[in-house]
Amino acid sequence: MNNMTYFGALTLTQWVKSVSVSVTLLLGITFASFWQAFAAPERLVGEIRSPPAILRKYMPQGASAVLICVGRSLNGPSAEWVPKNEQILGAFTNGFDKPEIKFEFNLPIAPQCQSVDLDNNGRQDTGVMVFKAVGSIRLFGDDYLEQLEQDTGIGSINYDPKARTMSSGMLLIFSPDANQRISSGFGSDKRLFTKDDPTVALPSGYSLMRISKEGKIDFDQSAVLRIEIDPQEEAKNPDFSNQTILESFNSLIDLLKERYAYTDLRKIDWDKKRVQYLDRVKEADRTNDLAEYYSLLYDFAARIMDGHVQVISYDPKIVSKRRDNFVKEVEGDLGFRMIRYTDGRFMIYSVSDDSSAKKAGISTGSEIIRINGMDPMSHLDSRPRMGFFGSEGRATQVALVFGARFRLGTSVTVEYKRAGENEVRYTNLVATKVAEPKDLPSMPPLANRQTPFEIREIGEDGKYGYVRWPNFSNIPYFMAGFETFLSMSYGKPGIVIDMRGNTGGLMGMFYTMASFMFTREKPATMDWLDMYAYNDVTHRFEKESDESLKKLWSPIPEIAFKGEVVVLVDGESASSGEFFPQFLQKSGRATVISDAYTDGAGGSLRMALLPGKMSFTYTGGQSFYAGTREVNLEGKGVTPDIRVPINDEYVNRRMSGEDVVLKAAVDYLDGRSRPANGAAASGKPLP
Repeated sequence: MNNMTYFGALTLTQWVKSVSVSVTLLLGITFASFWQAFAAPERLVGEIRSPPAILRKYMPQGASAVLICVGRSLNGPSAEWVPKNEQILGAFTNGFDKPEIKFEFNLPIAPQCQSVDLDNNGRQDTGVMVFKAVGSIRLFGDDYLEQLEQDTGIGSINYDPKARTMSSGMLLIFSPDANQRISSGFGSDKRLFTKDDPTVALPSGYSLMRISKEGKIDFDQSAVLRIEIDPQEEAKNPDFSNQTILESFNSLIDLLKERYAYTDLRKIDWDKKRVQYLDRVKEADRTNDLAEYYSLLYDFAARIMDGHVQVISYDPKIVSKRRDNFVKEVEGDLGFRMIRYTDGRFMIYSVSDDSSAKKAGISTGSEIIRINGMDPMSHLDSRPRMGFFGSEGRATQVALVFGARFRLGTSVTVEYKRAGENEVRYTNLVATKVAEPKDLPSMPPLANRQTPFEIREIGEDGKYGYVRWPNFSNIPYFMAGFETFLSMSYGKPGIVIDMRGNTGGLMGMFYTMASFMFTREKPATMDWLDMYAYNDVTHRFEKESDESLKKLWSPIPEIAFKGEVVVLVDGESASSGEFFPQFLQKSGRATVISDAYTDGAGGSLRMALLPGKMSFTYTGGQSFYAGTREVNLEGKGVTPDIRVPINDEYVNRRMSGEDVVLKAAVDYLDGRSRPANGAAASGKPLP
């Protein structure tokens, strides 16, 4: 075989290796160093396996694949956000709807990152640079991750908050030379990257560090490095959709018994709940009646009284049975509408002229004492559920909409007092066809509920800015609108942020929008809450990694708002729609005004998949005021600074179309406001 034939039979890699032998003999260079220089890693590819539902929901609106420096936080929480120059941008290479979300990076020759000395030799060395891969939801701006964007995704490292250590996953290591060492295992303290760790030498350039769930560590220096982001078990969505109805119900109860966040708070006996619904479940299982299964799960979820505990189905045939049954339950109308006053009384504020109630002498201003022998609260609790709510106040508000509605032809006993009287009167009313709104008006809807995003000026001569948006879900649209609003509000002495009807969404988005109320000189602290997540090892809720050292300020300093801030809430404000006003309130940056408490949906959301294209969501994380075990929102909602009383005056003003709560906000600002942002009251910047 001649030389040409021999070369043709080799792969390029084999040929380079054979040539390197001659080079080594002639130049005295080691083969390892030559081959390393030739074949140093240049690319990293990877995937997010079984991404949590929250990523699938929000990533299509904007997402970044980033290698982010973790040198500041290897041994504990850092007070600093990672600057842009210590982030390496990558790209997603497939759709976010795929089973695995894939990404890739071209690795720079010389990255930037705060180096850490991990060789444990007692001398200060150059150290190595350490990166984790992150697939993150982008909240605004470019692909780099600013502040909370660094926490709105999923990373390649899992963290054990109880042991205060990285527990498993993958890290990208860059060594500037061949004289650096890094941890090769966990030392006696069972924590990684501490002084008792054994160490191993690293070649110069990039290496991929793999940490198994069992604590074994190995390294890879392949030309193309491969990294997997595998969510911790508690972040995954258990899938019971291929089980029978009975099997899936028992699996769901077992899951909630172990992982529902507020079992003790609500004193829930899950085994008792199981028995309570088991006969209906068995019958639905016997007939494979998924519509009935959905109906009983709806009732089951609604009676937990947690705004995050819900069941939905994407199959309209399954949903329609319950909806049709509910419609039948409320087809008839007694001919009056009720509202609960702040003092606890249930008062009639509207009566139809063509109704048995009117004929019996019931008029506006009458107080309801009993319905069918039950006090008003007990009566409302006995009615079919419509929606999922986290507090008694919100559940009562919604139940009142149907409080005087029954099946057609139902005879109902009503005990009441007329306005100005102490005598309790009795009457029997028959539920007839539901009255038309023109004959039986309800509280008129607020005008600002008609648009998904609203910006306007309010107060005398447009003195104050006003903004409203309905949730924290449409990231690009609402963020752009909010930035526009703040630019338009420059120099105004005060603004009103209307969170009424805001049903929540992404926590990172609410924090980012709230950060515009702070400056770098006067930032917001992140130490107001302790968050707890379920730990798969200890089978307990453990406090999450402490990020309270970090601070927030406006990501666009030019539009940071410095004036008075009022936030409006109501019973429909839920989840992030409650965290937002409470965060500003506790930070001393907003006054909260309301005529009601909010929904009380604290904690964080988890999901389980069930047969019939159903998903069951539940609260899987806890939140408490920092340093306490006092829940901040769950079951009680936001406590307003100013409570607008619901009374006769309130009802009369609302029925005439006035927004009573917004008027209270303007009155408050008129007494508190002053020029903001170093601007004159005219809104023009001072010279």
